[in-house]
Amino acid sequence: MGALLAGQIHDASPTTELFRIYVQYKKDTRAIVSWLLSHQRADGPATSPGKLSVRDLIAIAERTCAKAVAMPEVISFQFRQAITARNHLSKAFRQLGKGSGESASTEDHEFFTASLAKIYTDLCKHCAKPKDTCNHPCWQEDHPNQDGICSNRYASLRSECNEDGLLTFPITPPARAESAGEAGISSVAVAEEAPSGIHDDGLSGTFEVYQHVHEVHRILNQVRAVWKEAAQGTSQLVTATVITNAAYTQLEDVEHQLTTSCNIVNSADLLESYKRLREHFDSASSTEIAVEWSPVDAINDLSECWHAMKTLRCKAAKDGFVEKVLKAQLPPQVRLRQGPDTSTSDAQCRSILLHNVVQCIKSSRLQNNFTRLGSPVVAEVGFFMSREQTPSNCMHCASGLSLLMSSYKAYAFALPAGQHTSDCRIHALRYAQGALAEISAVLENSTMPCRCHGTLAFHLDKLKHDFEEYLRTKMFDLFFQSPWVCGGQILEMMHALHYYGLRLAAYKSYMGSVVHMYNVLREIHGFPSVPVLEAICKHLGDLFFPGGRPKNRTFKSCYVRYLGGRLRFHGQARHRNGCHELAIPAHTAKATAGFSSGGVAERDPRFDCGRLSLLYRIKERNFRVDDATWDAIFCQAHRNSGVASCETQESQKSSPRRRRGASGHAVNTGSYKNGVVPDHAGNVSATEGFASSQALQQVLDAELASSFPIASLNLFPLYLHCAKTVDRISNAYHGPDSKQGQYCLCYAEILVAAADGCREGKGWRVRKEIRELVGICSRAITDVFAEKEVEQYGLSRS
Repeated sequence: MGALLAGQIHDASPTTELFRIYVQYKKDTRAIVSWLLSHQRADGPATSPGKLSVRDLIAIAERTCAKAVAMPEVISFQFRQAITARNHLSKAFRQLGKGSGESASTEDHEFFTASLAKIYTDLCKHCAKPKDTCNHPCWQEDHPNQDGICSNRYASLRSECNEDGLLTFPITPPARAESAGEAGISSVAVAEEAPSGIHDDGLSGTFEVYQHVHEVHRILNQVRAVWKEAAQGTSQLVTATVITNAAYTQLEDVEHQLTTSCNIVNSADLLESYKRLREHFDSASSTEIAVEWSPVDAINDLSECWHAMKTLRCKAAKDGFVEKVLKAQLPPQVRLRQGPDTSTSDAQCRSILLHNVVQCIKSSRLQNNFTRLGSPVVAEVGFFMSREQTPSNCMHCASGLSLLMSSYKAYAFALPAGQHTSDCRIHALRYAQGALAEISAVLENSTMPCRCHGTLAFHLDKLKHDFEEYLRTKMFDLFFQSPWVCGGQILEMMHALHYYGLRLAAYKSYMGSVVHMYNVLREIHGFPSVPVLEAICKHLGDLFFPGGRPKNRTFKSCYVRYLGGRLRFHGQARHRNGCHELAIPAHTAKATAGFSSGGVAERDPRFDCGRLSLLYRIKERNFRVDDATWDAIFCQAHRNSGVASCETQESQKSSPRRRRGASGHAVNTGSYKNGVVPDHAGNVSATEGFASSQALQQVLDAELASSFPIASLNLFPLYLHCAKTVDRISNAYHGPDSKQGQYCLCYAEILVAAADGCREGKGWRVRKEIRELVGICSRAITDVFAEKEVEQYGLSRS
């Protein structure tokens, strides 16, 4: 039956639906059996859930009924869904299996379905479930809830098909000779005599292997596509790196499912299983779909990577790393090829990449944080090579090496004429060189007086040392000039700069004070717009205005909230009018002063990189994109496309977020993870790629190369310009008689209090000292930021 169904898998679209129904039927059956086994008596016979006879299952169900165990609603729904799904499958297999000798297997499953229906009916009678909704084989209508009977919220869900069936096959369906009730009675009559068993048959394993192989093929194809776009300049190098890292994480989940469900622990076993599956396909179907890179090619590439790592591991265990690997003479250059016959060149390139990875592990290169954290596959290969027995991550190592090879080839062959893959390494060095200059400028500023342990200057000095070590190390082998590795190292440098940029944004409140004073001048004094500060107020509002913009609030309360102020109530008079105040907690004040006290201060939302950028939110979650992140990605994609906001779409019936609230969490998850992406018109269209990567790619490219690149924004020069503004205002406000260079902010509170007074009509604007302070602030901000552009605050990645 497995070969027969497999032969139809490419011929018509209904078999895709049949495949889905069968997989869901197996999952529901396993859940039902597991639930029944969990309630059998401890002193009863030990029964394995892997192979269980129908007679034993009926006995277990009878004991469960005798104990009157409450049946969960989800189990009740899975009973009905499994019975209905098996009825669909029986109809389809009888149509497809005419004259093939497969009817015996179908009859066994029909017998099991009838027995399962009898078990479900008995459970409904004895486990306090609505009897009116438990009549098999169909449920005609809903009945009102009775007194003393628990309501079943799944009772209204109809999973059975209509009279013609959900599936449509190219052949004419046979006449309905016997009713479902007759078939059920005749099957139950012999239930006590038949020794049928419940266990995973060959068709189940075939479907699972088929599903996982095509999932791996789809993921690898998406990675190849995104690297082609990166080479052609239509996407960013860091964007392709993030998507590849997310694909690597998703491959790990697929490999875990292969290990637990199919008992496949390495790529060679997966290739062998899939070849047996293909033999059934080829014998039962004359249709062959020609593709450029088939699933067989993808799994064969994984198998070759596995054999290469296994061979190198055996040699290293026999002769040692130093003698065999570090001193091995590698060819000076390797020629990549594309086409049908590339096995020789791919094997040579794969061998060189593995040797480069082992050399990186055994050398001192990994002492640098950017190299250690940004180089993919290194940790997995190191763990694999250092174990005498085959570790559990062998398939993950093979998939990582395959991703490394496929991304390298896709990028290399898509490059325009005159460009080389080694340019990626040069881009990474240029980025590090530019970042080093910015860090050095901040450390040389007078606002960083010392390098005491635990201060912000101390950590910036360590960051500067990391960049110097990265620039000092010569790494131009095949591994370190590959685009995925270079993109990973650039991503680590960007993440470090973004984190310490947020620390600088809170350091001594220089940046926020300038932003709030500019906002006061704009709202009260009619100060002309400054493009840089206007963009900061718009895009970094969550950072500098955590309590919201002062539209309906006072300027002072907004400013104190930026400083870290929280409501504090006095004594026993809690929540009474006038019995509270805004106070700054000690740990917040310590973090603002540049000290890292750990604990609560490390969870300060001001230093949360993922709060402002989706790129860093994904990275900090180890590239696992959860449902909340997908919601944010699609909302941002809609905003970038110029369509209605998420709040407006929630009120529309066609909104995906609206459907999620109405039909449940799983619908929202499935639409995202199966590649369903809302287009510019708000409709939903199916696309290829893992987990709607088109929307993810659009959002990441916008964060990296838009008019205000939030992910690549360089806050180091912005901090210097804000500190320069504070210094000018402080020196001019206190006069030449006072000590210069104090970077005092005492005038900021005076200015925001005067703005609140002007809004309340108290006439503070006419006071001379306020007019002078407004003039000093206006001139200082104009002199420093008037000719600055947003593009000056973004580090180039090319």
